[in-house]
Amino acid sequence: MNSINFVGNGISRTGMAVCLSLAISLSVTGCSNIHDDSTRTKTEGTLTGAGVGAAVGALLGLAIGGNTQGTLLGAAIGAGVGSLSGFMVGKHVADKKAEYARREDWLDDCIDHARTVTAEGKKKNDDLRQKIATLDKESQELKKAYKNKQIKSTQLAKERKSIQALQNETSENIKVLNQEKQKQLAVAKDAKNSGNSREAQILDKEIKKLNDEIKKMQESNKKLANISARLAV
Repeated sequence: MNSINFVGNGISRTGMAVCLSLAISLSVTGCSNIHDDSTRTKTEGTLTGAGVGAAVGALLGLAIGGNTQGTLLGAAIGAGVGSLSGFMVGKHVADKKAEYARREDWLDDCIDHARTVTAEGKKKNDDLRQKIATLDKESQELKKAYKNKQIKSTQLAKERKSIQALQNETSENIKVLNQEKQKQLAVAKDAKNSGNSREAQILDKEIKKLNDEIKKMQESNKKLANISARLAV
């Protein structure tokens, strides 16, 4: 960070600290009404990651580009940090069967968890789709500005590095969803073998929905790769 002159771009280090503190404060405050410890922990992690990521991304955009275009691109990249990893923290509900007195209760909790993860995966995909639309437009403008010698190749390289970081984050989320799918497949198999056909059918449907979200996320990562390649010089 010492090599970047934030003050020269109109951002003081104090201003950066204030922005980051505000992002964290707003994220945690938004979780104050969630009473379930597990849900609150996951939600806090999601909101804090997104809030801080957006703040850092916006500041990075100004630091790199020194203009509104850089801010938009930086914020679009930064806000993608850490939204799904919380679902694999700690012992997974699929591994807690021995803690339940009734198999049906365990299966119901597995189904609820599956629905929650799929919903979060969908939100992530919706978010990615919007970011990609922004990144696609802004990257074309940056490449045009470079060809017109309005910006240096170093700026394209920095923006490309940031996009690649978002690619890596998306790859990690794909990994989390695939791990979740394997857990759900194991639970569905258990339900079928134990004669819980109703629960097995529900899980099969949820697995299909989750797999659809995984495919969408994989397609988004391909688009990010194309945008990154566009900025190569």
